[in-house]
Amino acid sequence: MKDFENVVLKISGLHKSFGSKHILVDFNLELLRGENIVVIGKSGSGKSVLIKCVVGLLKPDKGTIRVFGTDMQSLNQDEMDRLRVRIGFLFQNSALYDSMTVRENLLFPMRRHWMDISRDEEEQLVDEALENVGLSHTKEMMPAELSGGMRKRVAIARTLIMKPELVLYDEPTTGLDPITGREIVQLMLDLQKKYHISSIMISHDMTVAKLTANKIIVLYDGTNYATGTYEELKNSTDKNVQQFFEFAT
Repeated sequence: MKDFENVVLKISGLHKSFGSKHILVDFNLELLRGENIVVIGKSGSGKSVLIKCVVGLLKPDKGTIRVFGTDMQSLNQDEMDRLRVRIGFLFQNSALYDSMTVRENLLFPMRRHWMDISRDEEEQLVDEALENVGLSHTKEMMPAELSGGMRKRVAIARTLIMKPELVLYDEPTTGLDPITGREIVQLMLDLQKKYHISSIMISHDMTVAKLTANKIIVLYDGTNYATGTYEELKNSTDKNVQQFFEFAT
């Protein structure tokens, strides 16, 4: 396995509860530059809560999240917005704005008051992003005119248009047929290699985990219950780990 350098994301002792329901309990994670980590867990285990804590959409009850060496909880709103430019987030349902064209959807991440980008530069970024996902011809189309796979590709283009260093994927193949799902996974891998991206991926799809993960974290009972490569965890005798590999090939 490649010798990675630099810690992109470090989560230490993370706790998050909603009332009396404990979602994350002393969760820890370290992501190195160029590394892909897949977090697997049952529905409702806290995978999406984890991602939302990382991007600052939810505030942890306890613990620290350091992104590029910066403590997320120490930032004010303006500082948080500036840091988020270096972080891409692919939502589970693609989350395109139905009232906007594809072009307008891609321009949306650039609409920050402090960003100094000319109209020509914006158009160049849009064209490059759509070319990366093979959808240059969709620039003036509406999301409703796109297939599920095309919508996902556009969402990936929007996620990567600012060339983030860290990308968080929330169930990237949900709702896609197996063939399209594999195409999307290969596209993500190609673009991560092209732009030297580090990533955290939330997924229940073990094929995705097998194809993408340098290491896998099993989220169970709110904590990082087990960590290892796909093969290491697949060969585990722990029943709480084995349940995720029962139908894996």
